[in-house]
Amino acid sequence: MRKRWICLIFLGLLLFAFPAAAEQTEAPDAWTVLIYMCGSDLESKYSYGTTNLEEIATVEAPKSTVRDELEGISNVLEAAASQNRKVNILIETGGTKEWHAQKLGMNVRTDLLQDWEYQPATVTATGSFALRRGKPLASMADPDTLTDFIRWGKENYPAEKYMLVLWDHGGGSATGILIDELFNGEYMTLDLLNKALRDGGIHFEAVLFDACLMANIETACAIRDHANWMIASEEVVAGKGTAFGEWLQELIYVPICDGRMLGRWICDTAMIKYADTEDDQAQALLTWSVINLDKIDRMAEYFDMFFKTQGILYAQYPQVLASFANAGHFSGGFGSGQENMYDFGGILFDPVFRSAASAEMQMVLQENLAETVDYCVRGSGRSAARGISFCYATNFTPERLDIYARNCPSANYLAILDAISAWEAPDWVYDKVEKIPEPADENTYRVTIEKKIWEQNGSPAFSVTSGRTNVSTVLYKLYQKDELTGEIIRLGKIPVYYDTEAGIYRVYDLMTWPAIDGNLCELELQNMPTKADPDVLYNIPVMIDSETMNMRGAYWFNEGEYEIFGLWDNYDNDSGQFNRNVKSLSQIAGQEFSLLYQVKGSENNRGGKPLYLSSPLMTMYRSLKVEERILPPGTYYLQFVIVDAFMREMRLDLVELHCDGQKMTIVDDSWKGSVTLDPKDFYAK
Repeated sequence: MRKRWICLIFLGLLLFAFPAAAEQTEAPDAWTVLIYMCGSDLESKYSYGTTNLEEIATVEAPKSTVRDELEGISNVLEAAASQNRKVNILIETGGTKEWHAQKLGMNVRTDLLQDWEYQPATVTATGSFALRRGKPLASMADPDTLTDFIRWGKENYPAEKYMLVLWDHGGGSATGILIDELFNGEYMTLDLLNKALRDGGIHFEAVLFDACLMANIETACAIRDHANWMIASEEVVAGKGTAFGEWLQELIYVPICDGRMLGRWICDTAMIKYADTEDDQAQALLTWSVINLDKIDRMAEYFDMFFKTQGILYAQYPQVLASFANAGHFSGGFGSGQENMYDFGGILFDPVFRSAASAEMQMVLQENLAETVDYCVRGSGRSAARGISFCYATNFTPERLDIYARNCPSANYLAILDAISAWEAPDWVYDKVEKIPEPADENTYRVTIEKKIWEQNGSPAFSVTSGRTNVSTVLYKLYQKDELTGEIIRLGKIPVYYDTEAGIYRVYDLMTWPAIDGNLCELELQNMPTKADPDVLYNIPVMIDSETMNMRGAYWFNEGEYEIFGLWDNYDNDSGQFNRNVKSLSQIAGQEFSLLYQVKGSENNRGGKPLYLSSPLMTMYRSLKVEERILPPGTYYLQFVIVDAFMREMRLDLVELHCDGQKMTIVDDSWKGSVTLDPKDFYAK
């Protein structure tokens, strides 16, 4: 009897706590999640879209926690608890030549755009995807296509909060996002993304970029008026993306969360997802961050101020500018290096920047960074990532700058890009800021070098006799003559050692080069080493299973060791955006592969695709070693590359060298005299 009275009292309290449960059935749902899945080659070649749909298919509806003895009131409990609890999961599919989702019961067509609703699994039914709408085929890179999907979701699935997921390739600030495989690889620039969201008419609680390189200032500024929170990655995103099943399940269980908490779930579950795999590359290079868009305006002001300062220094204080500009160059790069995405937070900790800014200013900037990047996770190869990047576009071609200008939120930045290059900024820039005057002395940014020979081993070296402040980094390219074909092949580009005692730049060890199983590698740096972070990432091109891929790895300076994380699939052929197809060594262990070497000059072929020579076949192991080996006898060519503060490369002429297996000697006496280099002569060449 006592137990019955307790149940009745408990029931009364529940009814009191939810007095209007029956009257709230028309209230909007808690969340509507709009997943814009542009399949591209990620789906047609690798089934990554289907992989994420399979993860979504594991999501279950919440279950009642009422004990069996309270069965009589469980319906009341469940009805009360479900008010404003529903999470709608909608997916638009398109943009690819082939889908692989038949096993999920989905007839995904390539001649239509289709909108699906995922219905979570219950005790009595498995999760399923229901087709809600088909519409004529259109490019998913067209902002009107995205706008239509947003409007449809809002009209048919009204909710208290909305989330947008943009799933596909990302190219960072220089290009944008989404590649439609059915429309000649069209992609959506950030200004068009802004238009799509503006016309969609929803203020999103959160926008997730399940795409590479999108956690940047330019993207955040593009969407700041349309969302509260942005979740994205500074680095490459593995093809399998975020842990859709995990974070969607959390959202269904706790729909009262906001975008900040949802973003943290997305970051944490992505880290856990790859920690549970053998994919060393995805683990080591993982970065995810939660960006507070309410704070991005202030960061954009500081971003603009950084380049306004560069503009002031450009004509008046060039020596100061060279050091100041390096703060951006050395802040830590992402992707392959071609996208020029650098960590904005890294600037704030650069020694030159810190010496120029007051303690009060440094405090304000670091507080703003902490407020803007609310949360971030990163792997061992990206331990210095601070959650938000920017595009350091100072060495872009005029054609690339035309595109970047559409995405850039800073007129002062575009003005400095105009001043240092052959590119002309659009007229609207100078409606906002003054044009930057040229330096009074035309020799200001020129560098004069004196060619020298290092006495210890007779190798080429040089000293800088003027313009030293505009020398940011010195690298050298090494080429080898293939004795069978006569072709000159590239072995790569690595840093040059500055000998402070002798006052010269010289190659640290010209007789050794990285190799795998005794075969020399073509090694390409992906970021510049700094005093604060001397470790570097690199790529090694290989051929495996008839595919050209790149090994990605790192050189750990303190240990003096190389490490290979895995392989990635270069770039999308149509758009040039970074490809998300990554593989761990364990996935391809036992397969045969060969190292590739680009033939010098072949990058200028009509097709735009360089020619390669290959090494003998080798076997891929789960743990592959890169080790230094003595260069074999033969003919080599060395080229010094001087990188200035704006990342513009000034290249010296090739020097022919002969190797006898013990030392290198210069073939003729051409390496002598002085040379004056003007960065504008090399710009965009």
